Amino acid sequence: MENLKYKEFSAVVPAYNEAKRFPKVVRELLSVAQLKEVILVDDGSVDDTERIAQNFKNEPRFVFLKHRKNKGKGAALQTGISKTKSEVILFLDADLENITAAKVKKIVDPVLRDEVDVARGAFRRRRGRVTEYAVKPMMAILFPGMYFEQPISGQICAKKSFLESVDFESRYGVDIGLLFDAIESGQRIIEVDIGRLIHKANEEDVIGEMSRQVLETMIKKAGLIQHKYRLVIFTLDDTLIAKKTLNSVFKKLGILSDIEKNSDLLSSEKISMSDFLRRNAKLFSAIPLEKISQICFKLALAKYSVEVIHALQRRKYQVGIISSNFSPIVYSLAKRLGVANVEAVDLVEKNGVLTGEIAENSIKKWTYKTVEEAYKHAFDRMVKKSGAKSSEVVMVASAERTLPLMMSSGLGIAYKPKSQMLKAVADKTISVHAEILAIIE
Repeated sequence: MENLKYKEFSAVVPAYNEAKRFPKVVRELLSVAQLKEVILVDDGSVDDTERIAQNFKNEPRFVFLKHRKNKGKGAALQTGISKTKSEVILFLDADLENITAAKVKKIVDPVLRDEVDVARGAFRRRRGRVTEYAVKPMMAILFPGMYFEQPISGQICAKKSFLESVDFESRYGVDIGLLFDAIESGQRIIEVDIGRLIHKANEEDVIGEMSRQVLETMIKKAGLIQHKYRLVIFTLDDTLIAKKTLNSVFKKLGILSDIEKNSDLLSSEKISMSDFLRRNAKLFSAIPLEKISQICFKLALAKYSVEVIHALQRRKYQVGIISSNFSPIVYSLAKRLGVANVEAVDLVEKNGVLTGEIAENSIKKWTYKTVEEAYKHAFDRMVKKSGAKSSEVVMVASAERTLPLMMSSGLGIAYKPKSQMLKAVADKTISVHAEILAIIE
């Protein structure tokens, strides 16, 4: 019995005018025991693809989908993914003349066993001019530490959770674009040697257009079309979530009045930032992490904040969040926003319960005399970690304590600022997060 974490997979076969070739691919797939379904997506073919597909109508694992107009391979793959019922998905080209069930299993098995996240079929054949003279030299420049025998292979097995997050290119850039997305998102990738594989030959004009689209995708995905800015940093409080909303967390935890007293002492300079954090940390003693997580899950985020952050990430900007709030709250909200790059004050927990102590690493990072100093050091750490220069940073904030950050960044954006000083220092002032996309593009 095979040791498989995933017991089945779905196959998606995009087809455009491949009536003579796709039946062989479908038959081989149907002979694989772990196959849940094979979805043939007819991408607006004008040959007999639809008629011949009827030969499989009595096969319960065969699904036929059709685009009335040709939309491109990327759109065909997305249509197929949307109908799959398995977490593991295999893409196979429809024109493979000598594909076999054994070759299919070589590609899917590493993913079914959860040894990797993405398996790509590498095959022995005379590599085309696009791969040999365009793609591989560019790969050597962009990723000198990585080698792929077939970087534009269309025989790919991956997990649905990853594939659903991908913005597929439209035509010949699909396969290389998917590889770059897998690299960027940290997927575990392997190339599997599946032996000799025969595709149909492409015409000269098709090869030229293929080269252009593949290289264009590589340049775009690798970020060679540079933005002026590389890193967008948001503060959390009153920027991504309203202060009154954040206070509702403290209220539900029964510590709001003490938090407010400490805030007043800090504002009047009767205690230092270091004392403020230590006093507040003690208030969290004996509180379960799960309780905080459940409260934060229901909080309302600033309008369009999720959509804007996702749009920035799709445009290849790095996104970070800085907050002097405590990690259980900040990380829960950052997860909902899809942001992993976070600077917050870490609290110590044991067996899922907070101890009321600040983690040693955060004591060194956050315990300064003033809140402005603490924020500036957090800003510097995040910029250094990103590899960007300060001039390549967009700072989005709403509180006066972020003045040093605004002044250090390449572009300062004040979101609904209450402080006239912050408004004066900021390069731009906005009232809706969606305005960010227009400002920095």
